[in-house]
Amino acid sequence: MNGEIALMVMSHGQFAKAAMASLELVIGKQNNYDTMAIELVDNVDALKEEMFEKVAKLDTERGLVVFTDILGGTPMNLAGHLLVKDNVLLCSGFNLPMLLEFSLNRGKDFSEIRSVIEMAYSNGMSIATNDNLKEEEEDDLFL
Repeated sequence: MNGEIALMVMSHGQFAKAAMASLELVIGKQNNYDTMAIELVDNVDALKEEMFEKVAKLDTERGLVVFTDILGGTPMNLAGHLLVKDNVLLCSGFNLPMLLEFSLNRGKDFSEIRSVIEMAYSNGMSIATNDNLKEEEEDDLFL
């Protein structure tokens, strides 16, 4: 057993692969994960088979978290087929803060991971405008 929850990241185009490359740039090499790129011309049955093959190569004994880009999109619809397994969590709308927080907590118990991801999702976005800069010191804005 590898000690970490398995990770599958799926997206339209190369977004998933690029997101994982960015993640590894920030926190270092990751293990027990894979990515899938969904292109317009792909055959859905072939994609489903590819997804199951990739997941079969992961150590999912501690659980599997699947991040997809768009709610209701093809990557999420495909990933929905994984929900027949135990300890699978499917999250749509992933971003780098979500991936970072999840990756830093992959050693936690599977039952704790959902709240970690939900917190990262809700805290992972802020909007800066000229009005924000006028209201706060520039150094304090992005702390």
